[in-house]
Amino acid sequence: MKWTAIDDFGIVINPMIVEGQVHGGIAQGVGQALLEGAVYDKHGQLVTGSYMDYCMPRADNLPSFNVDYVVTKCPSNPLGIKGCGEAGAIAAPVAVVNAITNAVGHEDVPMPATPQAVWAAVQKSAKLRKAAE
Repeated sequence: MKWTAIDDFGIVINPMIVEGQVHGGIAQGVGQALLEGAVYDKHGQLVTGSYMDYCMPRADNLPSFNVDYVVTKCPSNPLGIKGCGEAGAIAAPVAVVNAITNAVGHEDVPMPATPQAVWAAVQKSAKLRKAAE
């Protein structure tokens, strides 16, 4: 699998730092979509408060990244630069969940889309198709 991200950061001062920001943002978004779920008990106590209980993406959970950018100089500052810290994180959850809902055949897939959640969605989709026949 490959991931392509193209953004407009204005004038890029340090391309390596910008690419790292995009990589980190994509990883954050993929984690949000697939792995990271906060669970609370009936008293409001967080029960997924350690890395034993709260999964974050690792390198093997992520695709290869192809990062590029276009330049539209920002008119409101003398350097023409724009922010880049959130770039990868904004589209990543949407892209991942849309790919899953497309594969499953309906939009009822909760986040995080754990294997159990996707399996349940596949089963629901099969029941819906069978009922429609």
